[in-house]
Amino acid sequence: MRAPSFLCAVLQRCFVAVFLLCGLSSITADAADAARSADIVAVEINHRFVIASPGICDRVSSDQYAGVELRIQGQLTPLKPMDCNPAATGYGLQFFMPQLDGSDLGAMHELLVGSPWKDAKHGFRRDLPYSLTLNTAVGGGVLVSGMLRLQVLRPAYLLLGFGFILGVGFALLRLGRDSGLLRDVTDLAVRSRSFSLSRVQMAWWFFIVFASYMWLWLVGEGIPTLSSQALGLLGIGSATYFAAASVDATKPPVNSESQGFWSDILSDAQGLALYRFQMLVFNLLFGVLFILYVVQHVSMPEFDGNILTLMGMSAGTYAGFKIPEKTQNAPVAVTSTASGADVSDDPKKAYSAGA
Repeated sequence: MRAPSFLCAVLQRCFVAVFLLCGLSSITADAADAARSADIVAVEINHRFVIASPGICDRVSSDQYAGVELRIQGQLTPLKPMDCNPAATGYGLQFFMPQLDGSDLGAMHELLVGSPWKDAKHGFRRDLPYSLTLNTAVGGGVLVSGMLRLQVLRPAYLLLGFGFILGVGFALLRLGRDSGLLRDVTDLAVRSRSFSLSRVQMAWWFFIVFASYMWLWLVGEGIPTLSSQALGLLGIGSATYFAAASVDATKPPVNSESQGFWSDILSDAQGLALYRFQMLVFNLLFGVLFILYVVQHVSMPEFDGNILTLMGMSAGTYAGFKIPEKTQNAPVAVTSTASGADVSDDPKKAYSAGA
């Protein structure tokens, strides 16, 4: 009981320390940048930002907004001005940075928020050069250029989200150990039951998709899109568990005690099984690749369709081999003795026969 609580407390303190260091480094970087240049434009996702330049509202009228082009790191964006503030403190065109996932900026998703961890030492802020030009029928030119400072991640949101992910993961592990959440259905005490490979697979993909969805929500600051591959992997996990449960329901319960987590999920009644090992390796491999892709590219992966086919074949092989699996404690055929009493392995029947 104490070890998991102590580990969670240590992890929480580590996260707080890391984000405090990131905050201090970002404050120092901001002060240095402010001393070097006043052309840095602060940008946040789902917020407005202003590109300021003296007299820009006089040079660009509202009917010319369609001809204004904003390029970020040389790439043309679909962002157009919404308004212009001619006040003494403004002098700038107002833009809106939308949620990147599913927006017109999807093509620039990798440029703007991809691999956010490389900006951790700068407080998760990314500096990108921009240029604002005006193209009209009579010509045009560069209005203003400088640097955009995009807030890729908010450390406070990151800490809150990781705390929630760790809480769900800890609850899943704790319940899996102390309850029948990840164990077979038998007549034994809960802690003595063997672990079920199909239930473990279902829980594995549930946690991966949940954690990935939370990560995308933290970075994109909006409701992310769930890919068809993620739904397919969740469906394969659910279908595998359903098939395994259906097969087990047709056979008498196997009251075999747990021999340890890895031994339980890799073994059937005859010992270590290759089809179980294959299924475990494929799930671990593609699960890790799924997580790495989400963290690096900040989007749900679009795996090749053959990967889902491979996962489905592996799950189907597992369900198929469960049908002929030998069961322990199988009932022994009833025989008759000369006295007419039935002899079986059921102690209740044996007692009644002896009586």
